[in-house]
Amino acid sequence: MDLLEPVLFTDAWGSHVSIASLQGRPIPSAEPESELWMGAHESGPCGITRDGVATTLAEVIRTDPEGEMGADCCTAYEGRLPFLLKVLAPGRAISIQAHPTAQQAREVRAQDRANGDEDATYVDDWAKPEMLVAISPFRVFVGMRTQAEVASLAKRLNVPRLTALVDAAATAPDPVHALLADLLATPAAEHRDFTRELVAACVRVSASADEEGHQCAAIVRVAEAHPDDIGLAVLLLMNHRVLEPGDYIDVPAGVLHSYVSGLGVEVLANSDNVVRAGLTSKEINIPELLRIVDPAADGSAGHAEPDPDLPGTERFPSHSDRFALRRLRSPDGVVLPGNGTPRIVFSLHGDVTLATAERNLALEPVRAAYLSARDHDVTVTGSGEVFLVTLPHV
Repeated sequence: MDLLEPVLFTDAWGSHVSIASLQGRPIPSAEPESELWMGAHESGPCGITRDGVATTLAEVIRTDPEGEMGADCCTAYEGRLPFLLKVLAPGRAISIQAHPTAQQAREVRAQDRANGDEDATYVDDWAKPEMLVAISPFRVFVGMRTQAEVASLAKRLNVPRLTALVDAAATAPDPVHALLADLLATPAAEHRDFTRELVAACVRVSASADEEGHQCAAIVRVAEAHPDDIGLAVLLLMNHRVLEPGDYIDVPAGVLHSYVSGLGVEVLANSDNVVRAGLTSKEINIPELLRIVDPAADGSAGHAEPDPDLPGTERFPSHSDRFALRRLRSPDGVVLPGNGTPRIVFSLHGDVTLATAERNLALEPVRAAYLSARDHDVTVTGSGEVFLVTLPHV
């Protein structure tokens, strides 16, 4: 068992209060703090001290992948830890994005390799499924609305250009996909006037207390940080949700999504494959996004369900083939599943103790531990709220 030193990221879209408050540091933080990473991702591997030597989790696994993760895991996931755990704290909307399937990533990388730059579009051959569990109320746009829902909202907004685009797309084989393509094809010189007209209409509709009014109000708030961005028009096509603490969304490949504000625990595949469509200063790849997005794929939202095999434990159902997530509340000597495989244990609130026959490891709030394949029959005890990340089907 190893105590992890998490990696703090300071992206411009982060919060000045959320992560700092969670960790008990003074607020506001000097810089916006966006993510706290716990894993072995190459862009931010956690620090650990192994046998008195300071190193990183990525280096430990690279040196002995089979010993750290087990032979089966090592073979299945190419010697890489397949998952990454984060605390996510957007203070403003993160880019509208989607992730490819593994097959889509491999196909494009093969094409790019033939053209001389394998990493031109995607940087690895993996899908990037992800799951977000709300710690505080968390606002998201995820998945796409039906054509009828979009048409209803467009009618209330009464913006002639949007109405014309909705009507033109209505006869397409996939009307919502066609409308997405048409919106993203808006010439850059016309973004400002079009989006300002849409936002002004959203302000009017936001006076209504119904679902469409709440969606428009959320778009108006996003416009404060992303004025004149064509992504504001795309949000009209997406489902707006507010996750209450404990709610989660499971986001497989092809699901269009944007995380707007809140504080949450996120677990995802250890991949960097992402394609963006708006609300970002980073590279946008509209042709590839239109190729991989699936308007019928709606990130499933719900609540944790009791784990029949572990007392006081809940699990979060997922489509992922890279991870499984559980939550334990005030565990009392619960034996953690996953002997012979890698795991990450994260104490969100309270103090807990991990124990094996050989040693104990104390976890304070907002601290995490890595359990290797060699750590067997690990028990967890304490007063806290604990998240456990394992391989799927463990």
